[in-house]
Amino acid sequence: MLDLAADPNLFQYVLRYRQGEWRATIFRDLIRADFQNSRATSAPVVLDIGCGRGFDGDPCLQSSLAAAASSYVGVEPDPDVDLASLFSTVHRCSFEAAPIPDGSVDLAFTVMVLEHLDDPAKFWNKVHAVLRPGGVFWGFTMDARHWFVRASLLAKRLRVKDVYLNWLHGRRGDERYENYPVRYRSNTPEQLDRLTSAFQSRGVLSIGKVGQLDYYFPTGLRGLGRALDRRAIQRGDVGSLLAVRVVK
Repeated sequence: MLDLAADPNLFQYVLRYRQGEWRATIFRDLIRADFQNSRATSAPVVLDIGCGRGFDGDPCLQSSLAAAASSYVGVEPDPDVDLASLFSTVHRCSFEAAPIPDGSVDLAFTVMVLEHLDDPAKFWNKVHAVLRPGGVFWGFTMDARHWFVRASLLAKRLRVKDVYLNWLHGRRGDERYENYPVRYRSNTPEQLDRLTSAFQSRGVLSIGKVGQLDYYFPTGLRGLGRALDRRAIQRGDVGSLLAVRVVK
């Protein structure tokens, strides 16, 4: 897998996040850059996989992507999630089961979905099938090389993860991210290298900043998490977020 941070045009997004900008805006702009760089003569057909609750929770950013598309297709398997009215077509099922014609999508993306995949090979095969030749997919997820993922998996094995999160943030509600099981089977460059071998171009971008995991620390201990973040940035270690871009 190529390290996309070696491209100055893409490294600027790493710097924007490191300087404190919210991740969703950066993710949206990475996708929108491919809109602008597309050789297509018309607006693209865009596929939003896991489209419930907006783009990374932001309906306005989702609307901005839909406005630039000729057709905005959504996939959302959770029947309890309400969807915006901006979609041309919506599939209320898993992406793998969605009846999307092969070779019909110019640009597809998903935000905080890859870490939940039970059968990642099936997912990536479907991505390859629905993209047109030259079509682009962006996935934004957690970087499983980061210490946070290892700590999360350890807490789960020790059966203390839910206890800790319930203590920190209250009992699980319908909208809590942790309601969806995490598996991290498509979350390292090595895993992705195997899973995306059918694509002509493949690369990853690891993104991190100081304070990126404040949500998971009580207020009095956030300084510890931030110290670990500063050390990682100084050493050039991976961040907690991983962006993957592939081209069919």
